[in-house]
Formats: sequence, C-alpha cells, structure tokens
Amino acid sequence: MYIGEIPEGSSIEINVTAGDRKISLCTFARVPQNPVDEKMMQSFFKKYRYGSGVLADAIERDGKYVGFHLADEAELHVFCIIDKKPYSWSEVKIITASFKKETYYLIMSNQNAKESNRRAGYRQWVGHDGNLKLGLEPGSREVVIKDISTGGIGLVVDGEVAPRIGETVHITYTDKVRTSNGLPKEFNFSLKAVVARKDDTMPNRTVIGCQFDKPNETVGHYINLKQIEHKQQKNPPKR
Repeated sequence: MYIGEIPEGSSIEINVTAGDRKISLCTFARVPQNPVDEKMMQSFFKKYRYGSGVLADAIERDGKYVGFHLADEAELHVFCIIDKKPYSWSEVKIITASFKKETYYLIMSNQNAKESNRRAGYRQWVGHDGNLKLGLEPGSREVVIKDISTGGIGLVVDGEVAPRIGETVHITYTDKVRTSNGLPKEFNFSLKAVVARKDDTMPNRTVIGCQFDKPNETVGHYINLKQIEHKQQKNPPKR
C-alpha cells in the first residue's frame, strides 16, 4: 500500500526519534477538495521527487505549526491502521503547505508500506480515574484510565468481575490539559468501545484493552496536547 492510498479520516501517527528522545503526534488524513488542490499536490510531488502522498491536518504548537525539518541523526516514521492492519512507512518527507488558506501537512513517500506487528497506535499514558458502564448494567463502576490512543483505550478494573471480550462498554472521564497559550482546556470524554483484550494475571485486578469503532479526532487532539505538555514540563522555557 502506498501512502497516498490512506483513506480520508484515518488516524496517522508521526513518530520522530533522535537518540533517546521520541515524540509521537497524531493527525488525520484528508483529501484534496478540488482539482486546483490536486494539481498543487502533484507539483509538490514533482518538486521533491515523490510519487505518492497524503494530506493531513497540521498540528499547532505555541501559535505555530509543528515542522519536521530534522537533523541528520533523527528518524521519521509514519504509521496508520487500515482495516485493522497496522502499516508503516520509514522513507518519508513531511512539508507544511496551504490549500485554500487552510494549512495541512503533505506526507510523501515512494515506499510501499510494510505491515507492522506493532500494537495499534501510540498510547498516551493517562492514569486518571474514570467510570465504566457495561451494557444494561445499572449504574457504573470506577476504573483507572491507563492509556489511550486514537483507536482505543486501556482500563484497570478492580475486582474479579470484568467485562467479557466482545462486550460493548461506555467510558467517561475528565481531564484538563494545558494548551499552547498556557490556559487549561477541559476534555469531557464519553466513549463507546468494544473489549478486545483482557489481562487478569494480577490478583483482584484486570487490565482490559478496548477498541473504538473508528478513529476519534478529539482523542487525537487530546493526545497531542498531552505530549506537548509533558515535553514542556521536562524542558521548561528559559526566562
């Protein structure tokens, strides 16, 4: 599969690694809206000598769009889950371009994707309390939101009774994340998912992995802000 074949709306994960530093950013695939945009894409392919590419939402940080002008030692990888199969591209170039006054990434590669055996999507550690409701079960139970990706969510459930694989669950939780202007943004999640994995090797505690029906763009935005907030906490701006 070539990168230009990624379906519109698919969650795309961009991984940048430099030494022991790594950042993963989430974006979503888009398609050109008119022949002018398509022609503009083709001109970029010709300029940079790439045969295939996909548009994706640009990611903003501190009032500017994140760029991918990488040092020689840095590595850039792109991942996407298509029809529940993970694909990866390693020979990639990402530029920022404006189409009809909207800013996007143009992600280009000549490489035919490889199927990856990695788990579906970058997982952002959360560690917040939340609530879980099972089907017709009255009320809800408290859980810990372990981690989250655009494709699913991991939960820690206390007690011996946990959802069955294949069961539909409803998860709610709230988190505040600092935005690029320093102000907190509150996310109130109400998520529907299906239990895909269970690990009950710990006594009186079960870890479950759940999948969303389709990639969640709000979750993608949340993950990006969490990543940036964590990086700023580790490397506060100099005064």
